[in-house]
Amino acid sequence: MPRAIAYDLTRLFLGPLSQSPRGIDRVDIAFANYLFFNRKIESVGILPTPWGIRAFNADMVRRGLDHLHHIWAERIDEGEDPHWQGLVAAILEQGVPNRPAPRRKPAGLLTKAQRMWMHLRRTGIALGRSVATLPHGAIYLNIGQIGLAVPVFHRWLANRRDITAAFMLHDTIPLEYPQFVSPSSVTHHARMVQTALERADLVITTTQHARETIVSTMAQMGRADVPIHVRGLPLPAALGMPRSADPALAGRHYFLTCSTIEPRKNHGLLIDVWRRIVARMGARAPHLVIVGSPGRHAETILGEIAGDPALARHIHHVSGLSSPALGRLTLGAAAMLCPSYAEGFGLSVLEANALGVPTIASDIASHREIANAQTRLLPPDDRHAWEEAIMDLPPGFLRSTPAIPETMTEAAYCRDITAFLHNFAQTKHKDAMQDFSLRHEKRP
Repeated sequence: MPRAIAYDLTRLFLGPLSQSPRGIDRVDIAFANYLFFNRKIESVGILPTPWGIRAFNADMVRRGLDHLHHIWAERIDEGEDPHWQGLVAAILEQGVPNRPAPRRKPAGLLTKAQRMWMHLRRTGIALGRSVATLPHGAIYLNIGQIGLAVPVFHRWLANRRDITAAFMLHDTIPLEYPQFVSPSSVTHHARMVQTALERADLVITTTQHARETIVSTMAQMGRADVPIHVRGLPLPAALGMPRSADPALAGRHYFLTCSTIEPRKNHGLLIDVWRRIVARMGARAPHLVIVGSPGRHAETILGEIAGDPALARHIHHVSGLSSPALGRLTLGAAAMLCPSYAEGFGLSVLEANALGVPTIASDIASHREIANAQTRLLPPDDRHAWEEAIMDLPPGFLRSTPAIPETMTEAAYCRDITAFLHNFAQTKHKDAMQDFSLRHEKRP
């Protein structure tokens, strides 16, 4: 019989605090959808509460997921996205200096509190039940990784050694590149790895490069024997839906970059390149669309654009764009640009590859693993090479979503991980029984 899966909901519970999902959010909610909307899988939601770590039934989790999809607008048509039309207008009306780039104002504390309250109301407020009641031999799965930095959230596993605990770790970038993050982020990530080291039976990651760095970090912390399973991330379902590029943008020469706005993502290189291109080409310069939520030092990065009117006519930042709209935007782009200094995976590279869009990406280990024939890899600090590569590419055209290989779908990803977890848990159970038998036989 398949084992029950106890799925950690911490990241998804906090989802209403964000205007749109990040890459890790999409993976987390895809897995939750797979588990809780499949009546053949016995699943319960795990969530830290003021009254301890509790388990919640599948009906309640489904209500929460439905409302989160509504908040994130993942299931709407791109025409219903209020940011889409504004972005299209910004690209088409080049040379209009007084038209601001479409940008959603960050939500204040009151707005976030209202969203969380509405989320609780739509989901239902319940006490849940103790994790001590979870079925024997269940699998605890934490994809969101957000709660790993709080060790107390996982102490209950010490009393349930029958449970197989599996944690996803995307990377160890804050520990490898502390110059790109705050000191608190370094401490936060170290706690995450330490929790996985102490509590995990299995770690899941996305590339061989990420696996190597996680193994190395764990060895330095005192444990080098944690099994690590590598499975590449899927294409988000909302991006793989059949659609075509927007005819209104036909012939428009624009490039796209998608990521949180922070120093590690190297937006500064693209801004410098565009400054040189605009100086050389003037109004004929191509456009750059930056899609992503503001992160650390975003105000400095985006301030460079706002402070240069000529540059601002050709670089547009949009936050809160729905995934359906992002899919349509990607299909019409000349290329996806991914100049990051470090990545655990590189989801934007995978997305552009899957949609048949050329990609220019930084030549780093994770990108080399997922690059295809349409990916050009360049040093993340060679501005001249990036400028030449960008100018070599013609405008995009009216592409349509190609057939997505089944192995790249969210369903295949979730199915593969779930099957691996069941097999792993079965082996763990057999090994435990054998150890018990050996100890019993050795008794006098």
